[in-house]
Amino acid sequence: MTEEQRKIQHLEEELEKLSAQVDFFKKEVNQLKENCHFSETASNKKEYAIAPAKRNSWEIPSLKRESSAGLENFIGLNLLHLAGIVVLVAGISIGVKYAVDQELISPGMRVILAYAAGVILYILSVRLKNKYELFSAILFSGAMASFYFTTYAAFSYYQLFSFGLAFSIMAAITILTAFTAIVYNRQEIAILGMTGAYGIPFLISANSDRADLLFAYIILINTGIVFLSYKKEWKGMVRLAMLVSWVLFIGWAVTRYEASMQQSAVLIMTAFYLLFTLAAFGFSIKRKHPIGIIELQLFLINSVLTYVAALLVFTNSKIDDVSAAAVTGVACFVFTIQAVLVRFLLPAEKLLLNYLSSFAVVSLVFYVGMQWDGVIVTMAWLVIAIALFIVGVASKMGWLRLLSILLTGFTLLKLVVIDRANFTTIEKIISYISIGVLLLLFSFFYQRYKQTAAESTNAAQ
Repeated sequence: MTEEQRKIQHLEEELEKLSAQVDFFKKEVNQLKENCHFSETASNKKEYAIAPAKRNSWEIPSLKRESSAGLENFIGLNLLHLAGIVVLVAGISIGVKYAVDQELISPGMRVILAYAAGVILYILSVRLKNKYELFSAILFSGAMASFYFTTYAAFSYYQLFSFGLAFSIMAAITILTAFTAIVYNRQEIAILGMTGAYGIPFLISANSDRADLLFAYIILINTGIVFLSYKKEWKGMVRLAMLVSWVLFIGWAVTRYEASMQQSAVLIMTAFYLLFTLAAFGFSIKRKHPIGIIELQLFLINSVLTYVAALLVFTNSKIDDVSAAAVTGVACFVFTIQAVLVRFLLPAEKLLLNYLSSFAVVSLVFYVGMQWDGVIVTMAWLVIAIALFIVGVASKMGWLRLLSILLTGFTLLKLVVIDRANFTTIEKIISYISIGVLLLLFSFFYQRYKQTAAESTNAAQ
């Protein structure tokens, strides 16, 4: 339903309420006139009888009808449609299965009849769109579901279609579904298209062992989803697409990935990361809207899943310290570059800058822990903590100062719990003295910083 149609529907409902109120007021006026006329006739005095107290005008019966009408609309306009299309598709499936079991018709005829059922639903959706848009959208969804299932059956069960033909048909169905979702302005249709586009081609690709074609197809679908998210700002669809895409990729990396596929896997991961990063931030940046918490959550989840996928790909699902350190180091470099770009290109996005900076710092800390061991890690973490504290004081960013203190405390905990059994006496002396001195310096400079800040505030007042 378009924005203009929603406004028309809203105004018609308001007009109905106002009409009911006008009728109620007319009855009140007529009743008062009758009471006044009766009082003047009986006593010949110009005194008006006080009408009995009645409910307020906003308590008119039409509002009671509205609440019951809301439930009725939900059942009639949503629940019945959904139940009807599910039952219809289930009936078609049961009928096809019965025909298969009884061998009543040939495989080709089964596919033709299933496509015919989808075409009938599609024609009905087109014919009813002008007067019954919601019902038409439900019919269209059922038609697309029928097309998806039939195409999969024709390829997977009956071998009537080649992979290229099945791929092309599903691509066309997906494009049609996305276009219709924009026309109807309904995210549900787009999600239905995603379900078929992701689920069934995955089964096809698994049967043909062509993961490259599968993920090329999914990248195509994701491109359409990014376009839809920009046009309609459907964030729920983007979240679902991102999770499904990464789950499929990670599942493939765990079960079917081989080292010879590394180049293709890197290209797929890069495409996924860039597309979903664009989906998270593109709408806000293009239209100069501030980046909200939902967009930041999308970016966080996308970054974490990309990191997990990279670990699986570059370690061939056997995560070792050397490969994991290399992946973590690259992640630190990428987050650092992104933070610098945001700092100069999007200076107003402070929260995004903080996210990226924290990712870079955490990645650096883990990289040091994976790359080296012993006292080198302890000293490196202390250097990082000092740098964080200095930057936090200079930039007046409290979370950086807090992060530096937490890192120092974590380093001390690691020293006491893990390293004391492995360090020599000299290493223990150096580590304990370094951490102790650093904590005292943090305490001194933190108090001095707070005192200076308080004096500046008082001077300004």
